Amino acid sequence: MTTARALRGAALTTGVPLVLGSAVLLAGGLSEWPPWAAVAGVSAASGALALRRAARAAHPPGRAEPAPDEGGTAVYAMQRPVRGVPAEGLAGDAPFALRVVTRTHLALVAAPGSGTGAEAVHIPLTGHNVVLSLTADGSREVTLVRLDAQVTEHRPLAVDGISMAHRRVPDMVFSPDLLESIQRSVEAYEPLARPDFDVLLDGDPAAVRRLKDTAPALPLTVPAGGAATVVLAPVTGAQHWVHWRLTAEIVCDGRTYTPSWSLTVTAQTGLSAFHPGGARTPASVHEQFPDHWDPAAPDSGPGREEEGERHFEIAAHVSRDGTGLMRGPSRSGPDPEPRESLHHRELGDRHAAAGRLDEAVEAYTAAAEAGSGQAAFMAGKLLHDRGDLAGAERWYRRAVEHRVAVAFNNLGMVALQRGDTEQAERWYRQAMDEGDWAAAVGLGALAAGRGDTGQAETLWKLALDNGQPNAAQNLAILLRRQGRTAEAEQLWARAAEAGNAEAAVHLGFLRHEAGDLAGAERWWRRSAEQGSSMGAFYFGHLLERSERTAEAERWWRAAAEHLGDPEKFTGSHRPQGTGSTVTLSSAAESGEALSAHALAGLLYERGERAEAERWWTTAARAGHTEALLRIAQVAMNDHDDVDGCLRWLRIAVAREDLPVERLETVARALHSLATGLFDPSRPDDPAPPAAISLAVEAYRRLHAQDPAAYERGLAGALHDLARLSLAAGDTEAAGAAFGQLGTLRRQPD
Repeated sequence: MTTARALRGAALTTGVPLVLGSAVLLAGGLSEWPPWAAVAGVSAASGALALRRAARAAHPPGRAEPAPDEGGTAVYAMQRPVRGVPAEGLAGDAPFALRVVTRTHLALVAAPGSGTGAEAVHIPLTGHNVVLSLTADGSREVTLVRLDAQVTEHRPLAVDGISMAHRRVPDMVFSPDLLESIQRSVEAYEPLARPDFDVLLDGDPAAVRRLKDTAPALPLTVPAGGAATVVLAPVTGAQHWVHWRLTAEIVCDGRTYTPSWSLTVTAQTGLSAFHPGGARTPASVHEQFPDHWDPAAPDSGPGREEEGERHFEIAAHVSRDGTGLMRGPSRSGPDPEPRESLHHRELGDRHAAAGRLDEAVEAYTAAAEAGSGQAAFMAGKLLHDRGDLAGAERWYRRAVEHRVAVAFNNLGMVALQRGDTEQAERWYRQAMDEGDWAAAVGLGALAAGRGDTGQAETLWKLALDNGQPNAAQNLAILLRRQGRTAEAEQLWARAAEAGNAEAAVHLGFLRHEAGDLAGAERWWRRSAEQGSSMGAFYFGHLLERSERTAEAERWWRAAAEHLGDPEKFTGSHRPQGTGSTVTLSSAAESGEALSAHALAGLLYERGERAEAERWWTTAARAGHTEALLRIAQVAMNDHDDVDGCLRWLRIAVAREDLPVERLETVARALHSLATGLFDPSRPDDPAPPAAISLAVEAYRRLHAQDPAAYERGLAGALHDLARLSLAAGDTEAAGAAFGQLGTLRRQPD
């Protein structure tokens, strides 16, 4: 049986973003990662478990091994990096002022108990500053003769948490209530000073070592009225709580003083670094704060980061119950469901299970009006699946009022589908604060959309570590684009086996590229059977090529029917569970539109032209390029419908993502159509000027991309626009065309 102690250890061992200001992303070298490079980051990852292991580690010779003790899991933003240390054995009438302070950026917090008393104690990390200031405030000079160090005790680490300073406000603060505390931590941050001496506490005996010729030499004499400061850096590799004593010998006016200070230090950071492939290693304080003195890297300057290195930091709640990351956050759960709403909500469940969705929405609405947050969420979800974003948002917001955690994430989905990325990010952050890791997938998508692939990768890895299969799908796509195909295939296989239909689509691609048609068919069939419209499209193509056209038609038709009204299309069809994520794409690029176009071609070849036109029209309304061109051709050639042809071609020309070669085809076709339609006996026919005007627009877009290649085409279209406008009696349009033509010809080569 898992003990509370083991659970607390697991919470820190697996809790990636729990340390405030953690999750460091080394974004340099994303395309080509050395095997050792840390990618993700810093967490309270070794935490209590690692600390307890450390307490059992070997100790210096002659020291008894302390027994391990219980630990906790709290995390704090460090707002007091400077702490005074009281002097012991210093006479009150000493003719000088003496002060010792410690300055650190990372500290373990020892839990209150028999070893610490009623208050928690900060244990600074190795390499921090101990600053000794000596002021000769009398009429005599004061001499600091020597400094001695002695390790007095090793104790087990009973950890209440970790306290971390912040150099900046983290890139992502999942919990808004933490922001003020973090800001104060940033204000208190200052880089550590380069020490004059280091204190080697693992030696036997411990030693105080002068580091450089420019450091103050001992004895150090301070003239009357003067002051001097000495900076020391205690250094240890001990993974437990080291108690040590600093003693000074000071001489003034023939009298010797030997004050001392009781200090502590540890080398256990409570952090872990995450590496490519998911490996984790303990992280030293120097990875986070390189200004902490490291004798192994004496030339590394304080406060410096390596050239090109970038840190990505996250702040988040810690789970209070110790059962795992972001599970059981420190806030109340959903509001209890009122008894009067229970009947309506259960009725909605029965209707939904039977496929009576209208009745289900009605029952859920009644339950929500009676105070059920769960029913409000379900009403919103059913409307969301239908593409009714306004209705979905209304009920999701009601669910949020009742603290239904998954509703925050789905509000982020709605905002993202509307193109409101700022609002989406706000909802996703709140969802993560509620402990919903599906939101990390959406946040990663937003980061990727901004071009921050490093942040996207970190978020998707965090989500993947916390059971979100959609994260594997998105992360694999990113890795594939970076040329890391083997890593991508492993993730797709993992996601596909967990039921992710889109991952199965990509595995089908990889198998197809490798010439494994049977493997491609297996994965595309699985994807289609799981509800992926893109899987149905590609599976249908394999079926058609193997002359299984009836089966291909069945899959294409099923996918195409999900397109519905293209103007209300909100994302490709796929099964969605609560708290799910959505992969956004334009309707034109969806498996639904691709299937509609493929189905139309199959029907047209079979002579079923009316139905073929219907599906081409549906795909064209979604913006599918080839369907737009084909339905325009059908309108002109099969129905002599010039207006219909121009209507579809106008949509094609307006598409920003229309490939250059297709835009060139449209431009030439429109130019040819205009000249072919012109009849001198009918100069007032509006069709030729409309066609040539559209041709000019197409050529103008082409010319903007490649002036040399398309200047002749644009000039010819402008010339014919002027000619046809004059023939129609539109001198204003003709003059404008001639003016544009003149400007074009005056442009320098």
